[in-house]
Amino acid sequence: MAVSSLGAARSISLSDSPLVEGFRLMRERLSIYLILAGVCAASAFVAFPRVDIYRALNEAASGRPLSLFTQPPVSVVLVLSIAAVLFVLPSALRLIEPSFRMTIVRFGIAIATLALVGGMVDLGTGLAVIPGVAAAVLLSQALVGALLRAPDRASVGGLRSAVGGALRGSYEMTRGHFATTLGIVAASLVIFVLPGSCALLVLWILGVKIPASLVLTSPLLLLTFVYFECVRYSLIVRWYRRLAEDTPQPLP
Repeated sequence: MAVSSLGAARSISLSDSPLVEGFRLMRERLSIYLILAGVCAASAFVAFPRVDIYRALNEAASGRPLSLFTQPPVSVVLVLSIAAVLFVLPSALRLIEPSFRMTIVRFGIAIATLALVGGMVDLGTGLAVIPGVAAAVLLSQALVGALLRAPDRASVGGLRSAVGGALRGSYEMTRGHFATTLGIVAASLVIFVLPGSCALLVLWILGVKIPASLVLTSPLLLLTFVYFECVRYSLIVRWYRRLAEDTPQPLP
């Protein structure tokens, strides 16, 4: 993709709040999300006679928290939630670049960027908390930048250029807006964790009292996660566009 996305972004109005934009992004691939939700409901229907949420909660309290997440339907919801992000992210990026589409090459670049950024953040956190937070903020725009820079065809040079340029671009864009970007990162983390955790808690509570409720709460958990991921990525691309507009050098 040509590095001309900022010009395209300036022609797009993002006057609505991220909560409203989240509904619009979700509607773009609603049929896919409903199919995924249907799979969650089907897995819950098959599994709920054998699922013992109460026992899983006791095992988690005994020091085995993964037992809450490794049995269906929760395990199915988690896997399908990851799959849903592959549709949410391109929809959000089309707010910046209307012609954007996710390809195998871009998916690989996204994984490479996330792994590299995650490694840098973990390294900084291991040395001290503050360097880890600084790395998370300064590199927070790298994923969007790498995907917008990604070439259509796979090549080592294209991968190096996309990821390296995205890391440099993220640093250049965020270093003069560190405090505000920190707030955006914190808000993104809250949106990622809080709604899904509340929905998951409701699933567990109702699952203990009424096991058959899993057939309803499992797809609702997935759709809750998808909606708030749409909200979260809407917020992320809005801030990316704002930073790109304020950065003098040409960036996607």
